Amino acid sequence: MRRDQAYRCFIIARRVVPVALPQIGLAAHHAEALATLVPLLGCGEEAAVLAFDGLADRHGDALDRYALNGIAEDERVHDALLTGLARALPPVDAVRLRAAARRFHADLGEGSTTAHLARIAAVDAGVCTVLSRLMHAGRPLAGADTVHDLFARIRNDESRHVAVSRRLAMRGRVAAGLRDQAAAARSALANVLALAGASFDALAVDPDRLLSDISRLPDGLLAA
Repeated sequence: MRRDQAYRCFIIARRVVPVALPQIGLAAHHAEALATLVPLLGCGEEAAVLAFDGLADRHGDALDRYALNGIAEDERVHDALLTGLARALPPVDAVRLRAAARRFHADLGEGSTTAHLARIAAVDAGVCTVLSRLMHAGRPLAGADTVHDLFARIRNDESRHVAVSRRLAMRGRVAAGLRDQAAAARSALANVLALAGASFDALAVDPDRLLSDISRLPDGLLAA
């Protein structure tokens, strides 16, 4: 079994075949820290494929289905990119991280479709923050072009996904309870990321500040 397969959280249909990445260009301790984060990110991409495939199947509007199917295909590409990255990094013990991430993503799908979309928008916005912090100028990943470009592509796609999920969730009046559920999802995401706090620290990202920012729902994200 390939070591990236040991990182799998979910079984998804129609996986995109990963492409071998060029030289990563990271110091050994930075590569190991990044290798710890990849299973967390990859688990989210797998969960997103399942979520958006399911949301597309349940949506009655043709344009909405088209948008949701498009997001699912983006997430398949992200899964392939992260699998390729995992193959280029040292092996790590990801069992605990995968288990926590799997539970977190399974909980995101509970309740109504609207609540699911609101949680997805909140969590994807958090993922954009994580990737931006990792790529920030002067930090180790900013100087690793292959990783930087890969993360920039995922972040830009996720930013678009946030806009779509938010738009669909906000049809009609947004109840305070919906915002509460999205805020709870952000707090739960922070709890999962806290398990990799030492890896963020090794990559020059202040874990305390990151987790504080992730745990709060951004102002206006689901404003009525």
